[in-house]
Amino acid sequence: MPTVATSNFVIDLPTLFAITVFISVISGALLVFAWLQNRSTPALALWGVGYLTGAAAAASLAAPVFPHATAACIANALLCAAYGLMWAGARSFEGRRVHVSLAAAGSITCIVAFQFEAIAQSAQMTISLVSAISATYALFAARALLYARDRDLLSRWPTLAVVLGHAAFLIARIPLAAVLAASVGTGQAHGGVVAVMALEALFAAFSLPLLRVAMSKERAELEQRVAAMTDPLTGIANRRAFFENGTPLLELSTAERRPAALLLFDLDRFKEVNDTAGHHAGDRVLQAFCDLVGAAMRPGDVFGRLGGEEFACLIARTSHAQALQIAERLRRDFAALRLPGLAVNATVSIGVAMAGEANGTLPALLATADRALYRAKADGRNRVAPAPLALVDNGDAFWRDHVAPALAPIAG
Repeated sequence: MPTVATSNFVIDLPTLFAITVFISVISGALLVFAWLQNRSTPALALWGVGYLTGAAAAASLAAPVFPHATAACIANALLCAAYGLMWAGARSFEGRRVHVSLAAAGSITCIVAFQFEAIAQSAQMTISLVSAISATYALFAARALLYARDRDLLSRWPTLAVVLGHAAFLIARIPLAAVLAASVGTGQAHGGVVAVMALEALFAAFSLPLLRVAMSKERAELEQRVAAMTDPLTGIANRRAFFENGTPLLELSTAERRPAALLLFDLDRFKEVNDTAGHHAGDRVLQAFCDLVGAAMRPGDVFGRLGGEEFACLIARTSHAQALQIAERLRRDFAALRLPGLAVNATVSIGVAMAGEANGTLPALLATADRALYRAKADGRNRVAPAPLALVDNGDAFWRDHVAPALAPIAG
């Protein structure tokens, strides 16, 4: 078999080609199998079929069943289709629409080009054309990875790097088409660059399927974590997530000696809403309340459902007066909200507590806010009640300075 020595090792192109085809078949089968186990990720099927199509294209080139010109046309069209499927898989993985016509455009272009004898009879022009089409699809796939819907997948970045690197090698084939054509004709690598390109193709065929499966697995795990931390009805953080996100926020506020406020909400007479208007109406009340509060929160605030009709919001860098004003505005806006199916408007009672030495942990702060909320309920509901305040704003804000002025408009 023809061989070529590069550096201190020997590259055997036919053997390397056969290994690349074998790995592509195995990779395609594994991706399809992974899709059968997780039907919610059709990108795995598209990638798997893409690898199998590419392997079929390579096998057709190595052992043509049809006359040479026809076999070359079919093989190269299949190779372009394989890259089109890879791009379609990348779009599907990001939740974007898959354009079948665009995914097939490369193979159609290749078939049309082969109707011209100048291209059909020239290995150099064929390599240039197919490399340009493949590189275009690879760059589009990289773009889909770059502008992703969720950028938290760590495996996304090595995948993007490999796809971009592969695209660069595909582009490099265009000016080297004459050398590559000679290497294909003789089975020998004419120069070290051709050997490196052959090894890169093997590396891409081996690494990209593994990285794509890793991305799919990582996303599934991320979605499971999000589901475990999200209230399914309202879409906000559940109790577990509130504590996990709120604890470091409170610790940071304490370390920086900045004020933090906790607003504890309880929807008034919610059981009566369910009993009189039905659970569907009760669900709408909960969702409307979360939409109202969520729209008023700043980035970094932590809002969650503690259970039933009880909610909490931790607000950092907020004085006691500001916290009371926020609570009163939310109470007033919710009371004015008209919801279908309810004879009277729903209302909410709110307890407000400020973080301090006595309640420096989130459970202690919640307990303080809960006592304030109990007082709001006992005083007639649909009101804001502050917890007793010792110090706020670096020892500067006492009850007479902040609480009384803040409560004045409420009392009025």
